[in-house]
Amino acid sequence: MKKLLILTILTLFVLGNVGYAAKVKPIDQLKYPGLHEFKLPDIEKAQTENGIKLRLIKTEKLPVIGLTIFIKGGDVYDPSAKLGLAGITAQLLRIGGAGALKGDEVDLFLDSNGISININSQNDFYTISLDCLDEKLDQAVSILAKILMEPAFDDEKLEELKTQAASGISRRNDEPQPISHREFNKLIYGENSPFAPVLEYEHLDNIAKADVIENYKKFFAPDNMLVGITGPMGIDKIKSIFEKYFGNWNQKAEIPPYPQVQEQAFDFKVGFAEKSTLTQSYLALGRLGVKENFDEKAKIMVFNSIFSQSWDARLFNRVRTKMGLTYDIGGGIVTENLFPGKTYFYTYTKSQSTIAAIKAIFDEINIIREAKVTEKELVSAKDSFANSFIFKYSSPERILYQELNREFYNLMEGYSEKLLENIKKVTAEDVLEVAQKYLHPDQMVIFILGKEQDLDGKLEDLGKVKKIDISIKPPALKEKIPEASPEALAKGSQVFTEVVGKKYGGYKTIKSLETTGDMKMSMMGQTMDMGLKTVSLYPDKMFVEVSVMGMKIPTIVNGKKGVTRVMGQEKILSEEDIARQKFSELYHIFHVKEKYKFQYLWEKEIDGKKYDVLYIFDDRKNWVKFFIDRESGFIGIEEKVADAPGMTGVSRTVNSDFKVIEGIPFAFKSETFIGDKKVIDMTVKEVKVNPPVDATLFTIEEKK
Repeated sequence: MKKLLILTILTLFVLGNVGYAAKVKPIDQLKYPGLHEFKLPDIEKAQTENGIKLRLIKTEKLPVIGLTIFIKGGDVYDPSAKLGLAGITAQLLRIGGAGALKGDEVDLFLDSNGISININSQNDFYTISLDCLDEKLDQAVSILAKILMEPAFDDEKLEELKTQAASGISRRNDEPQPISHREFNKLIYGENSPFAPVLEYEHLDNIAKADVIENYKKFFAPDNMLVGITGPMGIDKIKSIFEKYFGNWNQKAEIPPYPQVQEQAFDFKVGFAEKSTLTQSYLALGRLGVKENFDEKAKIMVFNSIFSQSWDARLFNRVRTKMGLTYDIGGGIVTENLFPGKTYFYTYTKSQSTIAAIKAIFDEINIIREAKVTEKELVSAKDSFANSFIFKYSSPERILYQELNREFYNLMEGYSEKLLENIKKVTAEDVLEVAQKYLHPDQMVIFILGKEQDLDGKLEDLGKVKKIDISIKPPALKEKIPEASPEALAKGSQVFTEVVGKKYGGYKTIKSLETTGDMKMSMMGQTMDMGLKTVSLYPDKMFVEVSVMGMKIPTIVNGKKGVTRVMGQEKILSEEDIARQKFSELYHIFHVKEKYKFQYLWEKEIDGKKYDVLYIFDDRKNWVKFFIDRESGFIGIEEKVADAPGMTGVSRTVNSDFKVIEGIPFAFKSETFIGDKKVIDMTVKEVKVNPPVDATLFTIEEKK
């Protein structure tokens, strides 16, 4: 009975829905009411006597003030030898103290008053954001004025920022997409272009406090400030507060000429960078583009939507939907206000479909250059812009930011509304004109980041190939290394053979090694206690396990493959990483001695001990310095590029408490310094030479 009742109810439900469905009109016959007319709110304007421009959208809903400041300047103005200066200037303004207040005291003032202030550097300008309750605006502007007019630029904070930036350099090749973006920009704009900056350790070494002060004085001045405010306060009241705290600031901006773009000439078609850990290739292809031109802006936007910048774009439909080669593809004709943008397209795909994906993109480029787009594509793109227009202005803050951006770049009044009207007028002929004018496959250069041996064909099938080195240039030595004369190389080889070879010669025949110990590591203001276990099965297997805060973090190297496992995640080690780790190992040096050069530098006395200093290097710019104790023959000090996470610069490890085990000396105590700061303090508990080793420690499972 129950089953019958349920069946009856389901039958009635289905029949009811069938009847309902029969009454529903087809989707293309549905009529929608027009959108409500959209009107931008009024923007009130004022200016202080010393030139600060104030722009206000008055809102009454919340007692909150939001403030945004544009200051002409930014990253493109960085001197070529001091890249990163703008970013460091912005951050140091915020955290480096103000007047007599230390940076921490500024933070305390902000926190106690519920005020938030952030300062950042963009490509063409600095931005300052401030948020507070309206009743706290007086205090907020008072501390902002102190930050901008009386920056302390604390030396210690400057070094912290440089260390953080250096740490970013050391990690810049961790993720493939930023590599692809960076290297493609370098191809399009040039190796040393301010529009494709690549921060190096040497740039940070060149930045001193005096450089920050000089940079600050060029750009931070009242006549270079465009201020936008949202909140319930009137423009006259806001002006009076700014006059109160900024009125005595008479500094004038001295903005250098805006840099120019130099178009690059290519004698190759394909730039390829090897990254052995990848199972996918990251691709970009294109050429230098154009500056923004309002007369063409709408046509370019519609073209981009149809071809590469929407979910039903042609590239998306072909490469992702039909061919199934990627999850993401995009790009387009990207214009900039002050310099030529890029006309480019990007995607990523499995290694075995790399060349197929590139050819598919070029095929679609040729198709859209040859025939007009369909009316359906045209209507869809234009409707999309019309329907999304209002979301650009969904809040007073967004509206104000758009208007500040318009005013900063000196664009016409009503820019967005006029652009929307132009979009409505774009024709299929306009789109074809854009494609034929700006898409030139024969002038496009291709960049590929991937694993060459896994590709679906030869790179040369695409054109002439240039191999691109993405390795990170190591920090420069503070002391100048003299040129390696034949005499210095001969003496270096002799010292290594007769002194190091005699004391550490056991590495020539060692089969396995196991060590356990404790380590204290200090970085980024924190100190951690760790346990450490290493097992080596020579010549090419290593297991390293770090124990920290109850976690065990293993790193496994097996031949040319390596992996680190942290909290269920795996980080693959590249062949380059593995080779670099092996570089200064004595086992490796003894067994491939022909790959090294041994340069005798000098005799040096440190803390009453005399050392012979050897500079050991290879053709790939790897290097290490051994300080060999003249009395014992032990390697008392080692200097090399720091390779621990979060540590950058040249590290110096001081070894002590030596014990000779099976004819090999081991330091049971070592301290590692970067500059004058101790970063690692290590104590070895036990060393086993040639112990039996469990070969399963070195198992690396292949991912399917």
